[in-house]
Amino acid sequence: MKAYLSIAVLALLAGCSQLPNTSKSNSTDVLDLRDDKNAAEQLWTLKNATKPNYPKAALISKQTGCARFVITIDNQGNTTDIRFVESFPEGLFVGVSRESLKNWQWQASTSNNESRAIIRTVQLDYFMKEATNLAAAKAFCTI
Repeated sequence: MKAYLSIAVLALLAGCSQLPNTSKSNSTDVLDLRDDKNAAEQLWTLKNATKPNYPKAALISKQTGCARFVITIDNQGNTTDIRFVESFPEGLFVGVSRESLKNWQWQASTSNNESRAIIRTVQLDYFMKEATNLAAAKAFCTI
């Protein structure tokens, strides 16, 4: 049985695509971009991501799905304050996703020359071709 893990960093509920004006803000402030994928991606890019293991329970039961979190990227590019939002199937991919996210490192873009900390939404996707819940996972996770 082949299992594929696709880690997609997706912001949910993408709002306005313009980068917020950060020139007048104190660089120690945390900018909340959990609803603005484009702005988050303009400020920070993923430098290093630890790939989580596909959970054994999910392999045995042939389940695919995702886990969504709100994270903070601090001014050093570390992933901090990892807050679980939702997952499909409920709870199955949360633990391995959280452990992986702890090690993610980010690189400030040239437009983020102050390394402004942000809050953003990320989603980790788990895909298995032989999954018994593929249609439902695609609907929930938009895989």
